[in-house]
Amino acid sequence: MNFDYAIIGAGASGTLLASSLLAHEHFSDCSLLIIDRPGEAYKDRTWCFWSDKTHPLDHLVSHRWTQIYAGDTPHSAYQSIAPYTYQMIKGVDFHDYFRPRLKASKQVHWCEDEVLNLSEEGQQVAIHTKGTSFYARRVFDSRFDYTLLAQSKDYPVLQQHFVGLFIKTKTPSFNPHQALFMDFSVPQKGNTRFMYVLPTASDQALVEYTLFSHEKLSYKAYLDEIEAYLEERGIREYEILQTEQGSIPMSCYPLWQTDSSRIIPIGLAAGWAKPSTGFTFDRTVVRVQRLVKALIKGQSLNTVQQKDRFWFYDLLLLDILDQKNHLGASIFSRLFQKRKPQLILKFLGEKTHFLQELSIMAANKPWPFLMALFKRLLKGF
Repeated sequence: MNFDYAIIGAGASGTLLASSLLAHEHFSDCSLLIIDRPGEAYKDRTWCFWSDKTHPLDHLVSHRWTQIYAGDTPHSAYQSIAPYTYQMIKGVDFHDYFRPRLKASKQVHWCEDEVLNLSEEGQQVAIHTKGTSFYARRVFDSRFDYTLLAQSKDYPVLQQHFVGLFIKTKTPSFNPHQALFMDFSVPQKGNTRFMYVLPTASDQALVEYTLFSHEKLSYKAYLDEIEAYLEERGIREYEILQTEQGSIPMSCYPLWQTDSSRIIPIGLAAGWAKPSTGFTFDRTVVRVQRLVKALIKGQSLNTVQQKDRFWFYDLLLLDILDQKNHLGASIFSRLFQKRKPQLILKFLGEKTHFLQELSIMAANKPWPFLMALFKRLLKGF
């Protein structure tokens, strides 16, 4: 079977790309193949982001927070982030909305299978799965493999790894308007470790133990830390409604740069996750828009993502955390202590101008960054 476009993986990036292609009249005559692995693992996840305006996915947002706290001091005051709100979209809501629409489209052939390999054959790409083979003029591939990152000697590679529990307590224990963005008051143990708490009701919350480090922990180690954290705050009786677990690559390796114009990486496979924080969803929305625009205009798809100054800022931070992983708590805490959270969120969203960025840099002690800059100049980019 032959198609104009093929998308491998119907996660957030593949789904948003497919939906955007089908929504534009430029692609009204195009055929689209979507290949996704069987199963329902896609439901056990959440995506969070901040926004200061309405957006096309507003109807999928399950909760919004108006105040956040990030720092290393327990029981500190939360701060308003207006005009921003911190927002959550649940994977089950996202996919229950998009999947039926994609499957019902006459332009879409939906296939549940596992892709074994891709090969370029003239003007087409051959897609070999366990069950059959397909052909497409262009393939967008969201499959991620750590191999490229692991082989790189030029860019440090860390992971944002976590286990989260959605819990329901017997008594009111949370403020559903306040998101605990990064609580670095937990023992750091030589790493960058924090607790992430998102209350959705006075008796319900996502409580997530997260690390920015090189190695994952045993599953039990995450659970032990969450249990100790809750117990320290007097929360001893609770029901676990759902769990989530994940690991997001933290690297500035330019995964989006490939030799092929027909096999295009997307999502984590293209480095769409923010290297310094792991935030992915909002960046995916932006990059899908750029990708569709480039396809319409016939431009090089290398314009979707580039090595810009924000990429460089992320690289310097990763260089620091690679060598001195314990400094993460003090770096992030000082940012939120010294500057307004709105400015930090704007910076993390890569929407600040250079003078604002200088102000943010001045919030931290300069020596680790100067050392990282010096070493990076010697090493190259």
